Amino acid sequence: MELTYYDPEADAAYLSLAEEGVASDSQIAGITCDKIAGEVEIDVSSDGKIMGIEFVCASSILPATLLQNAKIQR
Repeated sequence: MELTYYDPEADAAYLSLAEEGVASDSQIAGITCDKIAGEVEIDVSSDGKIMGIEFVCASSILPATLLQNAKIQR
């Protein structure tokens, strides 16, 4: 798996599951869990397909090597 980007200042990472240039239509509310320190937000298309996943507090919930290899976005 490869992250689409990582923003170290916001500590947010994004994993796009859609083809390049295809935007999602809406976002499901953030999902939190007692077992993780961050939040996961899911972008969906109008027909209910998952287009991407954003990880908030990414450094707390994703492996460091995954973040180190991600494209940096500021």
